[in-house]
Amino acid sequence: MEECYIDYDDDIYKKELPEELLLTWISQVLKEVKQEDFSVNLLFTDNERVKELNNTFRGKNAATDVLSFSQVEGEDFCFENHFLGDIVIAVPYAANQAESLGHSVFEEVRYLILHGILHLMGYDHDENEDCEMSRLEKSVYKKLTGETVE
Repeated sequence: MEECYIDYDDDIYKKELPEELLLTWISQVLKEVKQEDFSVNLLFTDNERVKELNNTFRGKNAATDVLSFSQVEGEDFCFENHFLGDIVIAVPYAANQAESLGHSVFEEVRYLILHGILHLMGYDHDENEDCEMSRLEKSVYKKLTGETVE
């Protein structure tokens, strides 16, 4: 695996989301989706910053859990630099989701990283829960954790 980078906008996020464990998770996910020679950057931030980024880059003036900024653009793309892209996660948003789903913030973030990596690879989801991205997401998550994603 190429070197991945994790940045935290707040030191509190480091306690909840240890860098070493997340780098291991990223490595496992990239290996499982056959992208082990590639890297990603990950930023943990607050809802306000994600809302700004979402508005700037997607025209949606709302916070969200995860944003992915892929370097995989266009049909003629080739992986010359081994960098898939950036993933930005709103920790407070993810924490609220985790609480409503009855699991830890760490578990939620692992799922969001997987989700973000699939977006970086060009997968997209639609309203149909049985889309290819959703099936792959559930399969990879279950294989790596033994847990089922709802």
